[in-house]
Amino acid sequence: MSDEQDSPLSLSDDEDVIEQYKLDLQSEVIRITLEEVEQRAGAGEEISDEEKEKMIEDNLKKVLQNAETSPPPDFHKTLNVYLIFLAVVGCVFAFIGYHLSPDSCANDEDTIWEELGVPLFYVGALGFPMNILFCLLSLKNPNLDSKEIFRWTRIHTIAIVICWVIFWEYITQDMFCGCWGVCGIGTGWGG
Repeated sequence: MSDEQDSPLSLSDDEDVIEQYKLDLQSEVIRITLEEVEQRAGAGEEISDEEKEKMIEDNLKKVLQNAETSPPPDFHKTLNVYLIFLAVVGCVFAFIGYHLSPDSCANDEDTIWEELGVPLFYVGALGFPMNILFCLLSLKNPNLDSKEIFRWTRIHTIAIVICWVIFWEYITQDMFCGCWGVCGIGTGWGG
């Protein structure tokens, strides 16, 4: 019974959002068209009704193209949620792998948990430079909400730093043991 009551509410909310989106697009078309008419009238040109209709059609096409090419507002948030998830899962996998084989230094001694966890964490951490790029690009694009993008960049960065602080030993365990297969290459150490 409660599902039936919730459905009309969510449909109504969706319809309101769609209606508001339509109104926003219409007002943008009207604004652009009025600006063009004022510019041409200010220059002393007479504009026929056919020209006005053509201007409205052209402006409608422009506004719709901008609306279609703008990235969805939730893309950046969704991307960051996935990147944070990858980093956390990677850290947990590295933690499990470390405790299953704590003294392993050779790559063939690593567990599947370690082999999956460490790369997952680093893929999640790769979002940091991507987020900086998104922030810089959002400053130049008026269609993007720079504040929201910067907010999710901070959230992602904080999550990566927290993961690193808590799980650094498990992520870097193989980094400082042994020679990572390059012992003696050009060093004269022989390994």
